[in-house]
Amino acid sequence: MLGAFGVRGDVRVRVETDVLANLEAGRRVYVGPSRRPTEIEAFHPGVKPRLKLRGVHTREEARDLRGAEISVPLTEAVPLPDGSFYGAEMIGVRVVSLTGEAIGTLREVIATGSNDVYVVRGPDGEVLVPAIADVVRGFDPERRELTVELIEGLLA
Repeated sequence: MLGAFGVRGDVRVRVETDVLANLEAGRRVYVGPSRRPTEIEAFHPGVKPRLKLRGVHTREEARDLRGAEISVPLTEAVPLPDGSFYGAEMIGVRVVSLTGEAIGTLREVIATGSNDVYVVRGPDGEVLVPAIADVVRGFDPERRELTVELIEGLLA
């Protein structure tokens, strides 16, 4: 998400990925609802991360981007190590308990800072599943099935 602006057209961003390689200089990103392609000229991580986008030279041009979303399609994202998946890849997977009982479908991934939380909707309503090893027990990408061990208090 794009926010405040620097003097040279740098744009302060809220980073919602831990794969910072997708934000390196030279990478293509898509900006706003029209998903306008642009190139990253520089990424400055830190407490107040900033991006320099090609074609954004002034504070005013940067201001016009306030609130816009920056995205990278999965087809263009940096490949992850085996056994790791982007949150977007998890949307739509079937979620089951250790005993094979259907819990629902993963509909949303919420980044909380400490760990992601999966929003699962099923016949019994919405379940919030923390994406931690004690709860998430396995993922079969071919079957698109996530196995979890529910703990009390997860039903929303």
